Amino acid sequence: MNNFLDSILEFLGYSSFYTWLFKEGIWAIVLIISLLIAWFIFHRIIRPKISIISTRLKNRDETKDIGVFMSFLDTKTFDTTVFFFFILIMIIGLLSIVGVNVSPISSYFQGVVLDLINWFLSNGIVIILMILSVWVIIRIISRTLPRVVKTFVMSRAEYGEHEETEKRANTLSKVFTGGTQIIVLIAGIFMILSKLEIPVGPVLAGFGVVGIAVGFGAQHLVRDIISGIFVIAENQYRTGDVVTIADKSGLVEDINLRRTILRDLEGTVHVVPNGEISVSSNRTKNYSRVVLDIGVAYKENLERVILILNQIGNELSADPVFGLNIIKSPQVLRIQSFDDSAITIRILGDCKPMRQWLIRSELIRRIKARFDLEGIEIPFPHQTIYWGEDQPSLTIQEKKSKKSKTSKASNESNKNLKPEEIEQILAQTALAKRGSLWNDQDIDE
Repeated sequence: MNNFLDSILEFLGYSSFYTWLFKEGIWAIVLIISLLIAWFIFHRIIRPKISIISTRLKNRDETKDIGVFMSFLDTKTFDTTVFFFFILIMIIGLLSIVGVNVSPISSYFQGVVLDLINWFLSNGIVIILMILSVWVIIRIISRTLPRVVKTFVMSRAEYGEHEETEKRANTLSKVFTGGTQIIVLIAGIFMILSKLEIPVGPVLAGFGVVGIAVGFGAQHLVRDIISGIFVIAENQYRTGDVVTIADKSGLVEDINLRRTILRDLEGTVHVVPNGEISVSSNRTKNYSRVVLDIGVAYKENLERVILILNQIGNELSADPVFGLNIIKSPQVLRIQSFDDSAITIRILGDCKPMRQWLIRSELIRRIKARFDLEGIEIPFPHQTIYWGEDQPSLTIQEKKSKKSKTSKASNESNKNLKPEEIEQILAQTALAKRGSLWNDQDIDE
């Protein structure tokens, strides 16, 4: 080991290890310690600060985009890049300390840095300004366009249609904002490509060819977008409506040109492509309706029952809490049908959108309480279970006569039986007694 170390020192031009240590080794140690301290400061101080700042920026709408950009600096990839950068500096420094000619490497990196500086001063500043301009325009669009759309739509709303118009305004603002941002982003990309001296014409031609090829395989996508345009233009449903589309029911959480997102009562999210919608059923457009069928017994006076039901509907409409959600008080529409055990009466009323289930539940509760108070019967079906006709059982006298005849016959036959046969007969009798339908007292009798 000493011979190997001496040969290395001799190759470097030093007579002993201490001579190398005091001349150049101390600088190598200082370099390594400095890089370790720099890595510790970055990993333990700077990196947590970046994470905290990016989280705060993302939580605010004004600086959300900046926070998303800074979150890329809070990743393992960025850590690994910085670590290898420190390792490269350490290797180059150690090679320079031990006397290796690193001028080709340093000149290469120096040339790269100078080229980057020249490019930045000539084109880089312009590209950065373009990127900032696109970002500012997108931020302005996301802030101003929804307000403009809502103001325009709400100004055309009629009296009493505030909630419905607000839903439509939210839906249109999302669609217009997203579409405008995509157009601005695409325009910015083409401007940056032209500044980088990349010909835009061949790119557009390539997109055209690819678009034709993709068009044959993306027919469903085109159908979804066209259907989405008609859904939004015809105001079939909006964000916040309860609809049934493509055999799925739920609350509309989001809608764009390609798909509609529903969430049902169980919390399941359904993503429905707009092209799959052949019929859309909106349960909360403009107003909702309470429909309730009540069954009463045939013996009840229908005029009295109808009078009580209408009175309950008027009382519910006059309620200070539930009455605010009722447009037309629930009243008896007609006698619906003769059923097996009841006469069905249908009640109908109008209410504000998405309040029909609340009004229906309270109406059922009040009808049940009032019917109990008035003594009106709400029939329900009964079932009688028929178990079938059983076989006639023997009476005690028949059992005794049959048993006496059997005992006499057995006594006569037992006289001529051997002991082994008698024992077998007794065992069979015991088994028959255990499995008999008669109880033990009848058998003993």
